[in-house]
Amino acid sequence: MSNFKVYASCHNHSTFSDGEYTPEVLARMAKNMGHGAIILTDHDTVQGYSFIKEACGRYGLKTMIGVELSTFHQTSDGRMLGVHLCGFDFDPEHPSLKDFIPFCASIQTDRSRLLFEWGKADGTIKGGIEWEDVLADHPHHNYICNNEIFASYMKRGIYRYDEYDDFCKKGFGHIPDREAKIAEITGKSYRQVSTAEAIKRVREAGGVPVVAHPAGLNKYVNEFIDLGVMGFETRHSMINEANRAFYEDVCKKNNLYTMGGADHENILGGLLTFSDEYSSSYEQSGVDEEAYTCLCERKLG
Repeated sequence: MSNFKVYASCHNHSTFSDGEYTPEVLARMAKNMGHGAIILTDHDTVQGYSFIKEACGRYGLKTMIGVELSTFHQTSDGRMLGVHLCGFDFDPEHPSLKDFIPFCASIQTDRSRLLFEWGKADGTIKGGIEWEDVLADHPHHNYICNNEIFASYMKRGIYRYDEYDDFCKKGFGHIPDREAKIAEITGKSYRQVSTAEAIKRVREAGGVPVVAHPAGLNKYVNEFIDLGVMGFETRHSMINEANRAFYEDVCKKNNLYTMGGADHENILGGLLTFSDEYSSSYEQSGVDEEAYTCLCERKLG
C-alpha cells in the first residue's frame, strides 16, 4: 500500500440499483474505514440520495447528490460506444433532469419486468412471486433490476444467496436478439440516451458530468471534452497506472476534475476477498481530500 490516503469514494452503488449494501450501510462502512465523505452514484436513479444524505449526517460524513447514467456515444470514426457518465452536484428537480433520470431508470425496470415474466413462463427462473410483490418489497425504488427481484425471492425462501449467479445467467443475461425484442416491445433502449445529451442535461441542472472508468476511450478524449464533459475517473479498478497518468495529464491540461471510487469492487463495492484477479488496490477505491474538496467547492466550474 502506498502513502495515498482515500478520503472519499465518489462512485458507489446501493440496493437502490445493483449494489450490495443499503445507503445506510455504505455510509457506516465509509466512516469505519476512516473516510471523510462518500457519494452514491446509483445507476440511472437518485432514489437513494435522501437515505445516504441522512446517514452521512449522522456519521459526520460529507456527501452530495450523484448518479451514473448509461449512455451511448457515436464517435467520429463511426463506432457506437457504451459510455457510463457520472453526474455530481446537480438539481434533480431541474427541468433538464426531472423526467430524464426517471426515464433512464424505467429502461432497466421495463426490461426486468419482461425478463421476469418470460423466465417464469419458460421455467428459466422459479415462480412463487409476482411483479407486484417485487414492487411492494421496494417501495422507494424506480430502478428495478435482477438484484431487487432476487431479493424478493430470497425474502420468501425460494432462492438461496448462493444461487444468485445462476439466477442472473439463466434469466437476465444479455442476448442480442432478446434485447432487440425488449426494445421493440417497450419502445425504450439505452441507445436512446446519447452521451452528448446526458452531459448537456447534467450541466444545465448545475452539475458536473464525469466520464466513468474511461479505459479504452483514450482516442476519443477530445470528443468528450468538446461535448462538455468536466472530468474523468482516474482512480478505479479498470484504470491501470498508464491510463491514470494519461487521464490525470488530460485533466490537468484542460482544467478538469479527477474522480474515482470503489464502484462494484473493494470493500464498499461488496468484494471482501482481495486477489489480483478479482479486486483492485486500495488506492483505486477513491480520491484524496484535495480532489474531493476541489469538486465540493466547485473550484473548476
